[in-house]
Amino acid sequence: MKSIPLIVLLLATWPWSSVKEYHMTASNSVPAATGLVKVQIDKANGNTKLEIKVFNLADPARLSPPASDYIVWIRPNGGDAEKQGAIRVDKNQKGVLKVVTTSKDCDVFITAEQSERASVPSDVELLQTHIMIK
Repeated sequence: MKSIPLIVLLLATWPWSSVKEYHMTASNSVPAATGLVKVQIDKANGNTKLEIKVFNLADPARLSPPASDYIVWIRPNGGDAEKQGAIRVDKNQKGVLKVVTTSKDCDVFITAEQSERASVPSDVELLQTHIMIK
């Protein structure tokens, strides 16, 4: 009978315990910007689910030099950067992008680009973090 509250507690916290959070480091060009990457492994297929959130990130046209888009990239350990998509910021300077990758050890970073069609990241890296899931 005493084990029932323990089981209820475990079931209530279990879905959340598998989520890890990684804080992104901002470059000097956007010192007020912050970012957070929530990482969860899909138990069904082993893929890595990422939810990338940014805060205090101004419209890319306000950067110096101006850009048109913010692009999220993943660079697997020892590999080339892979474009994940554009992250849009709203009028409150917040944005979210959800992606899925097979990588468990990689850099996640955001660049300012002249076009959403960029195929390689520019040198203007604004936010970055390294994730590693064991």
